[in-house]
Amino acid sequence: LDCLRSAGLGSVMLDLGDARILRGILADAALNAEQVDGIRVALGTKDAAVLRELSISFPQTTRDALQALVALYGNDEIIETARRRLPDHPLIRCALDDLQWLADHARQAHPGLHVGFDLSDIGANAYYSGSCFGVYAAGWPDAVARGGRYDEVGAGFGRNRPAVGFSL
Repeated sequence: LDCLRSAGLGSVMLDLGDARILRGILADAALNAEQVDGIRVALGTKDAAVLRELSISFPQTTRDALQALVALYGNDEIIETARRRLPDHPLIRCALDDLQWLADHARQAHPGLHVGFDLSDIGANAYYSGSCFGVYAAGWPDAVARGGRYDEVGAGFGRNRPAVGFSL
């Protein structure tokens, strides 16, 4: 955020999400990678109809949570709404707690920063394992910065350790 301010972007919006929310929702559904990819794409485009179709054989609580996820975007109220509407799963609770902490910390470090939440935005890349973000600025057609946690990306190389990254 400091770098973007120094680059003269002016007012920006920080948009937060977390990949653990989807993992918590899908914890009780036995899915293959192709099914998860389809769900991820449908969530990214907020396509409730495709989500309904993809989840037809899932447990009812999973189907309901996926449908709820599409509408869980906005300001700080979304965190409390998510606590009521999503399953009470440890991954989801931890993700929501972390998202609120990140928002509070970002606002403290950058007074006046507009922070939003989009709980169906779990990053364009399947390797995200936790919190992810996009930064948007007036006059730019897409995010000017994106990034997040991807702790498991190194597992294939025997280096499964905490990691975070971003692109501008």
